[in-house]
This record gives sequence, C-alpha cells and structure tokens, in this order.
Amino acid sequence: MQIKIAIGTIAFMLTMIILGFAALSEPARLQTYTGARDGRFIEKGAEVFEANCATCHGVNGKAEECYAAATGEQIGCQGLPLNNADLLCGNPPPRIAAQGWEGTTFDYIRGTVTSGRPWNGMPTWAQEFGGPLQEDQVYNVALFVSNWQNDELCSGPPPEAVAWPTSVAELPEGNPDNGPQLYNVTYGCTACHGNPAETGSNLVGPWLGEIASIGATRLDGYTAADYMYESILHPSNFIAPDCPNGPCTGPPSSMPANFGQRMSLQDMADILSYLLGTTTFESTAEVVYP
Repeated sequence: MQIKIAIGTIAFMLTMIILGFAALSEPARLQTYTGARDGRFIEKGAEVFEANCATCHGVNGKAEECYAAATGEQIGCQGLPLNNADLLCGNPPPRIAAQGWEGTTFDYIRGTVTSGRPWNGMPTWAQEFGGPLQEDQVYNVALFVSNWQNDELCSGPPPEAVAWPTSVAELPEGNPDNGPQLYNVTYGCTACHGNPAETGSNLVGPWLGEIASIGATRLDGYTAADYMYESILHPSNFIAPDCPNGPCTGPPSSMPANFGQRMSLQDMADILSYLLGTTTFESTAEVVYP
C-alpha cells in the first residue's frame, strides 16, 4: 500500500511539474503564435496597400513616389504620408491629436480606411460603407501601415529645419519653367487643386488658375504672394471659401501641413513663380514659420 501511495505521489508531482512548465511557457508560445499570425496579416496588408493605396500614398507610404495604376506613369501623390512620425509616433501622434481622436493609433488608421475621407478625396474602402474591401482586408492594411512604427522612425532626429524667411520677398528668384514638375509630380498639388490652365479641373481644393488676382483679396494686408506663401506653410490659418463639393472644410485644413519640412526655398519660389506669373514676389505681411 505504501508503495502505491509513493507512486501516486510521485506521479502527481510529475504531473504538476509538467503543468507548471506548460503554464510558464504558454505566454511565450502565444506571443510567438501571435507574432507569426500578425506577420501573415501584415504580408496580406502589404498586398492590399500596393494594389489600392500606393497610387495616392506612395510605394513606400511616404507620399514621395506615386504611379498611375493604369499606365504606370509617375504622378503626384495625392494622399498624405503614412510612413511618417507625425502619424505613428507619440501618444497620441501629432496628426491624430490634431483631429481630437482619443482611441489608439491602429483604430484611427482602421477607421480612416473603413469610412474614407470623401471630402478630402479619399474614397470609402470598407464594403459595409459601399467600398471594395472586406473587413479582414481593412484590418490587414491598417496593421501593415501601423507596422511602419519602429524605434528608428520615432527616435531618429527630426528633419533639418528650413530657415523660412518671414517675408516672401526674401525667397530666391523663382523659375516658372521648373514649377509644373514640382506642382504636378514632386508635391502632387494638381491632385487636389487641378490644372491651373483648366477651369474646373480641381477635385478637392480650390482651383488656382486665377490665384494671382484672387489671392490678393483673401486676407487684408496680404499680397497674392503673401497669401500663397502662408497657405503652403500654414494651410489651416485661413480656409478658402469654395471647394468643388461645397465650402472648404476646416480647420484643420485637409491640405498637408508638412510642406515647410519637405520643400526647399527654391522649390517654394518656383511653384509661386509658376502660379503667380512672376519671378520675384511683393510682400506686405509677415509669415512666421513654424
């Protein structure tokens, strides 16, 4: 009898040791499984992004290099950068804080993909709202975009600041011949504001074909060059009254707010020169950036 009790006790102890080891190793196993599962979802999200999102947000999500889906021709990026610290770094990140969002970054991205931003030119993507993507595809592409958040992106030094003069008159002489390339491709202005030579070609923002005359009437004490200069550096300071689908929305403006970080002084001068028809710029107002 004593032998049976001893054997039973040993068996019980061995069972408890095995169960204890399994319990201790379960979190690591689940973490490994979850990581493998999310890896598969991220890969699927990358496919969805390439097929549907890269045309507007860029092949690497930085809104720097976009191609037309039908022709493969390089075009201006209409969407905002997504592989960007402004969207992915911080708690909450600056872009999300500006929207007053109180949820997680992932939920913000998934919600934006789900319902779109029709007033800004971004279509609705989820099938539940009439879009083409299934729920799992929306989840996967949001996971793919969120996956760009990493230590290198969020702990790296901020981009070197451009020393923007307070007067647009201090910009270098503009080159109007270089302006179309910058306007149409490099910064993708045409995607929202249309072709300045074609009335009604704007899809989201105000048409700029007559901005040389209209710009001088928008703000008291501002020349057209002052107005354009401030609008590019601080797009939410003044919201233009008329957009293609009704009154322009904001603030905040739907126009990207990071051109002051992306542009050079010469690029700014060349775009203004192209739109205003002059190589030098008159100024009667101060514009402070940032």
